[in-house]
Amino acid sequence: MSSKRERSWLGRSLAVRLGLWHAVLFGVGTALVFAAVYILLARALDAREREALEVRAAEYADAFETGGVPAVRDLLDRERQQPHVRSLLVRVFGPGGDVTFAKVPDDWIEDDSQVLVPDGWGALQPRRVQTWRVPRDEQRDLAVVSRGLPGGAVLQIARSTDNRTVLLAPLRRTMWLAGTAAVLLSAGGGAWLAWRAIKPVRAVAATAHRIVATGDLSARVEGTQRDDEVGELVRQFNTLLERNGSLLRAMREALDNVAHDLRTPLTRLRAGAEMALQQTDNPAGAREALADCIEETDRIQRLLETLLDISAAENGVLKLDREKVDVEALLRSVADLYLLAAEEKSIGLEVAAGAGVNVRADPTRLRQVLANLVDNAVKYTPAGGKVWLAGETRDGRVVITVRDTGPGVPAEEREKIWQRLYRGDHSRSQRGLGLGLSVVKALVEAHGGRVAVANHPEGGAVFTVELDRAEPAEGPVMG
Repeated sequence: MSSKRERSWLGRSLAVRLGLWHAVLFGVGTALVFAAVYILLARALDAREREALEVRAAEYADAFETGGVPAVRDLLDRERQQPHVRSLLVRVFGPGGDVTFAKVPDDWIEDDSQVLVPDGWGALQPRRVQTWRVPRDEQRDLAVVSRGLPGGAVLQIARSTDNRTVLLAPLRRTMWLAGTAAVLLSAGGGAWLAWRAIKPVRAVAATAHRIVATGDLSARVEGTQRDDEVGELVRQFNTLLERNGSLLRAMREALDNVAHDLRTPLTRLRAGAEMALQQTDNPAGAREALADCIEETDRIQRLLETLLDISAAENGVLKLDREKVDVEALLRSVADLYLLAAEEKSIGLEVAAGAGVNVRADPTRLRQVLANLVDNAVKYTPAGGKVWLAGETRDGRVVITVRDTGPGVPAEEREKIWQRLYRGDHSRSQRGLGLGLSVVKALVEAHGGRVAVANHPEGGAVFTVELDRAEPAEGPVMG
């Protein structure tokens, strides 16, 4: 059982597989290098042997042309004591193939000289040379050179060589030993290097397993200083975990807030329905209770529709009918919409937008953005205050600002106010869904713009919306 588990682990280990592949590729490369070295060395030895024999054959051929066989015999007698001459077989064949002269080394056996039959000796022209090698056994072979002589004779020189035994055989053994050791070292070294290289990957897998097994969304992969693909993988994985954790926390908070905000209208809805059922003898009271039920139903429906719009905008599936929109006209129409509510609190509404300031946007959705911002400003501005709406072109973009003289937004809440159903301390006493600013952020970003909030030095909050400017040649202007 343990061996089966071990084999399974080895089969699943990326480091082991990389080490084996490294060993295979290294072994193939080493074998090719060793084979090339062996072949080149063998050819170099053969070429050296052949050149030496051809030089001797040329000397004896010149002697033969000068004085015939006696001249060749005299030359061999003079060089008899030289080692490289004593080991030579020298024969002269006549035109009919009969041996007219032969000098056979003492260590040669009769069979050696019998296999050296000249190949095509009758067609070998004067000064033409043939070379070949005759293998005799595992330890030696015969190197042969035949040279054509005048009159159809053939000079043949041969030498018994043991280069393969003396040089090549030890080289083969050394290559086998060195190659085997190199492959084993490459396998072990490759596996070790791969094991170290994929350590962050194992950490990623372990963290993912921990999250799946325990549900601990706070788990993170230990940071790495590596500036390579693996380090980038770890950083992106941690970023993904952080983003998923934030989304899940936001989802939980949203669900908690939705549950909290729905509890009250649902309770009112049930109470109104029960009251309508109980007041069978009071039709007017029953109608009033049913009207309250309808009002609460509309509020729940607006809440759910707003949440759906925010989700569609954040996921890029909200349909936007973009066209050229006159910012000044749009701001004035929104100001007119809230003029009565502002007058009830003695709040002044002022619009200041330059002529020709246009944006490319969905007019309905942009009006919804500005309406939410103005509603928010009027709601939190105390009686006698003021709200300014302005639009201008800045650095090639259109900047729309909504400023009030209210309490402003605390620094610790400036990121939280864009969250769904978030209600700050100043807003808990106000009636609303808690989704207005979430809608603003989602719709502005769906248009490719940005929205921000800050406190004005003289007091109050300033909400800033940046959008792309419409080109002068684009379609009709919509207010």
